[in-house]
Parts: sequence; C-alpha cells; structure tokens
Amino acid sequence: MPLVIDGELCARCGSCIGNCPNRAIVRQSDRVVITGMCCDCGVCVRYCSVGAIAMGPVKAERDSAKLCSQLKEKLRLTRGIAAMKFCDSTPEDAAVEEGPQFWCAICGDIFDGQGSPLLFTASASMCGGCANMGLGAKRVTREEFDAALEASVVGEGNLYATREPMTKNRDAFPQFSRIHRGMVIGSLEHISRPDMVLFPATPEQLTIVSTAFAFETGEIVTGYAGKSTCLMTIPAMLEANRPVFTAADHGGRMFMRLKAQELLIGFPFSLLPGLAANLDKTVYAHHAE
Repeated sequence: MPLVIDGELCARCGSCIGNCPNRAIVRQSDRVVITGMCCDCGVCVRYCSVGAIAMGPVKAERDSAKLCSQLKEKLRLTRGIAAMKFCDSTPEDAAVEEGPQFWCAICGDIFDGQGSPLLFTASASMCGGCANMGLGAKRVTREEFDAALEASVVGEGNLYATREPMTKNRDAFPQFSRIHRGMVIGSLEHISRPDMVLFPATPEQLTIVSTAFAFETGEIVTGYAGKSTCLMTIPAMLEANRPVFTAADHGGRMFMRLKAQELLIGFPFSLLPGLAANLDKTVYAHHAE
C-alpha cells in the first residue's frame, strides 16, 4: 500500500478522505484506511493536522509499459490502449500531426496497434471535437462552420434535428479549467505518465473493470450516451478524475473501428495502478483460477 495511516495518531477527522483526488481513503468501522487506489500523490499528507500519514512499504506502479502489459493480460484485451498527455510545448519525442485529422481516427490506429506518439492540436483537427477535449476550438470562417454543420451534423439524416439539441447536452459534462496547446496521443506503453487512457472493451470486461474499481472504495464507473465520443470521455476523466465508459457516437465508432460488441472505457492514469492491482482480488480473478 503506497501511503499508510498510523491508527494511534489518526484523529479520524476525515480531512484526508475529502481531499484525496483518487477517493482512495475510506472509513472502515472506527478506522480511516488508505486503499490500494492510492497513487502516492501525497495530497492527503498536507491535510493531516496530526502527521498520521506516511509512506507505506510499497509504491504505486507508475511504469506505463508495465501497467499496459498488466491490463492487457488480466483483462485479456485484444486491442491497444491509447494514452493521452496534455502539454503546452512541443515534446521532442512526438511528431506533430499536421492534419486535417480526426482525433478518434488516431485512437483507432492505436487500438489496432499502429502509429507512433503524435502531438495533436486544434489546428490539426478535422472537426470541432477539439473543443471537447481541452484544446479549444479550431478557427474557421462562419461560412465553413455552417457548411460543416449542414453537411453532417444538423438536419434530417444527420445527428441532430436543429442546433438547439446539439448544444443542450453539453451542460451534462464538466467545463475545462484550462485550455492546453496540444495533446500527445500514443500507445500506453510509449507515453510516460499520461493524464488518461482509453481502450475498447466488451461488456464483460467493463464489468470486471468496474468491480475492481469498486472493490475497496465502493466508487462507481459512470457511463454516458447521446453526445460525441470525445465529449463523453475526456472532460470527466480530466476534470473530475473519474473513470467513464460510453458506447461512443456514430462518428467515433466508425473512426475508432469499434466492433459491434465493444464499448469504450476511459481511466485517469492516476487510478490505473490501483485498478491493475485490484484485478487480482475480485470474484472474477478467483473464478478464473
């Protein structure tokens, strides 16, 4: 367990519980306990007035390649895991995507085991989805914007009847606290400590994941439907530090090459070490033995 609480010193005030970004600290009877979902961030230490929290005997596994291998093996994933890391300068180890390109198509390449890490920006985006992922809006003329909406978004045979429902359900998702210059996208094993990951999974695999996530903390994985794939995955992961799942939307499923039986699971990277460890502890792991 990464961080531990000294039961003799602990005042049981709950400050650590309320301030843990991973929601990894829980009450168990008359004790406050740090669970395996802890990622070593140390935020709780700063909120403990009595100095009851210290490093435990082990550290959280943050090696991207090891976590990628563990998740693929334990979940029997047949597709790749896409990792995303926000940045405000051009990294040396990622090529710049010039575009025009769809974010979801880049993810599809990674799911299929193709491609090297790319820096994706709003200017390279093929659609307005860049505004849904913390990169701001792509600059176009009013005429170009209207033409794009009328061609594939609004009207009979498209996604929305009018522009009103197109904008209405944006309120269901967190607003971005800041806009980033770009996002490095690549396979998890090639991105060191990303902000989040995304991968296709069957409903059974989603059940295994959600059970492992809830095993010690009781937390749930929230699902979304009815909006664009980028909006249904990234804002909640980034701003609320919560895992999500979605059936994606028409364009997202097509460009990500999702199979008929596949859903999409998104996890903040800080929660992956605990998830990987808990996959060995639940009813699914014991029945598989």
